[in-house]
Amino acid sequence: MSERIIDPHVHFFNLAQGQYDWLQGSNPVNWPNLATIKAPMTAAQLQQQTQFELAGLVHIEAGYDNQQPLNELHWLAEHLAGQNYKAVSFAHINNHHADFDAAITALTHPSLVGIRDITEGADAARLKHARCLDNLALLASKQLIFEAQFAIENLAITQQIVNYCRQLPHLQIVINHAGLPNDLPQWQQGISQLAKIANCRIKFSGFELFPDLVKTQQQQCFDFIIKHFGLQRVMFASNFPVCQINASYQQCWQSHFKRCTSDNMWSQLSYKNAQHCYQV
Repeated sequence: MSERIIDPHVHFFNLAQGQYDWLQGSNPVNWPNLATIKAPMTAAQLQQQTQFELAGLVHIEAGYDNQQPLNELHWLAEHLAGQNYKAVSFAHINNHHADFDAAITALTHPSLVGIRDITEGADAARLKHARCLDNLALLASKQLIFEAQFAIENLAITQQIVNYCRQLPHLQIVINHAGLPNDLPQWQQGISQLAKIANCRIKFSGFELFPDLVKTQQQQCFDFIIKHFGLQRVMFASNFPVCQINASYQQCWQSHFKRCTSDNMWSQLSYKNAQHCYQV
């Protein structure tokens, strides 16, 4: 069993310099253990929290400065100096194409591997905007990943993502947090649609956000994802520090490890797939 992991979904916060309106604004998220989640953390400290060797990580944008997201990349370069890491930044996927192009150009940075635009709930409608296709084509041309965070049980939106992937075979899409499962029969339909698209991957993470899903249901989600996506397009991730809503970093990765039925499954999902996807 390999002790090395690559964590492809981590957030580091700098509350003193960054904005993080969702976390420390006038209406912050109402999560358990919020003080722990907001606590400063270095990569070295994170390594100390797990028995596995953290061989690489991918920082996912966290709202440091959505007006000038390059500032987060500059801060990360200092905060993660000497670490093996890549970064996913922020841009509005349905922005006017010229503005989107300018935003991506402004994000030029050695650590950049993709962008994320959270489109949960009603915001998912933005993924159907006519401008998205050209903007996704631009990402594909620059070999940048689109991190898609939406509820795939919204089958109309899921079908739209499938259409984009078919029209843009060089585009790489990564579904965040297992596609935000809630209505499991609908979610299963979405998984089945997305899994048919070779340029779509998915992260198994974020279940702390769905406390109504008991452990047996989480296992059912995992089994269903593996059945349809296979071992090559699924990645374990932590969503640290948000995972601390109900689990430590060590507990999160131990839970992932226990789901694996072979050393090969563990190696693929905890290391190899993320290394290949993010080149980290």
